[in-house]
Amino acid sequence: MEQFHCTCIDTVNSIKKEDWEAFFADCPEGYWFYETLEQSGLAEFAFHYLLAYRQERLAAIIPFFTADFDGNSVLEPGVRKIVSAVRAVAPRFLVFKTLFCGSPFGEQGLMGIAPDVADTQELLRSVASELTAFCRQQELSLIIFKDYCEQDAAALGMLAGQGFFKSDSFPSAIIDLPYKTFDDYLASLSNSARKDLRRKLKKASDTGMLTTRVVERVDDIIDDIYSLYMNTYTAGAMKFEKLTKKFFLACAENAGGSCRYFLYYIDGKLAAFNLCFVHGDLLIDKFIGFDYDIAKRYSLYFVSWCVNVQWCIDNGIKHYQVGQTDYEPKTRLGGRLVPLYAYVRHTNGLVNRCLQVLAKFLNI
Repeated sequence: MEQFHCTCIDTVNSIKKEDWEAFFADCPEGYWFYETLEQSGLAEFAFHYLLAYRQERLAAIIPFFTADFDGNSVLEPGVRKIVSAVRAVAPRFLVFKTLFCGSPFGEQGLMGIAPDVADTQELLRSVASELTAFCRQQELSLIIFKDYCEQDAAALGMLAGQGFFKSDSFPSAIIDLPYKTFDDYLASLSNSARKDLRRKLKKASDTGMLTTRVVERVDDIIDDIYSLYMNTYTAGAMKFEKLTKKFFLACAENAGGSCRYFLYYIDGKLAAFNLCFVHGDLLIDKFIGFDYDIAKRYSLYFVSWCVNVQWCIDNGIKHYQVGQTDYEPKTRLGGRLVPLYAYVRHTNGLVNRCLQVLAKFLNI
């Protein structure tokens, strides 16, 4: 049986960049992304990294962060009403100080394991033990392996023996783009979706006031970008992270050409943006912002979708990842859903058993 020992550090800069790239070569959110997270002053989060060693050789890197987790945000609407009533007298009911393995807004959970590790189950037992000790030191009550895909189930399934239970996460939506032209993409949609999209695009273009730009930096318009982002943050039903201006600036500074801002102007006024990352033949739509009065009038959500699809086709990008939540328009416009899962454990055994009962109502 292989033996592992683990340690936790609190900055990615304590990890050699070449080690990170060896463990996460195919990950869209690279070393630069974690540097950006640490530099951005995100008040809700503290970032850490578990390093596992086999003798003196690095065997695994697992990013994790700590934050409050509001259990009410992942319950069914009817159950939320009950929780809200309880919170009238107990404001932090179902709010847990939590350790999350993964990124606050990565596309899926990360585990960098060296390919020559034969006993991944023993490795993960050591990882779970180290994370539990970290929780005791930091007075955290919940551990969540966040947004892992089905391919990770074989490895993470052993966590059931450590008291974890598996729960559905919000799936990720991806649109595949094996098309040579935008018309080919339109032809792949249903007749009703195609007609509706054409109508919206015509309405927006007929104004003669719509212009678009794709840029790598937004230093000169950061106040406008952040104002649009805050509109979307405020309007959202689910709130996990609250980004800072530093984040939007640091993404462009650190990304090394992987960052793209898609900008939408109406009569010269910035009315919407998408912040996207390019990784090989994948475009990831990370964050959006709208002036909602203008955006609704000109259907800018759908305009931005089409501009991004066209940009992907023009640049040989074969997959457009459009994020979690708001699935109806995404699937109608050709997106497919990729199931994701969470592995959850409360450090209190009794509470953990109660959460297991509630698991069928959870979407973490």
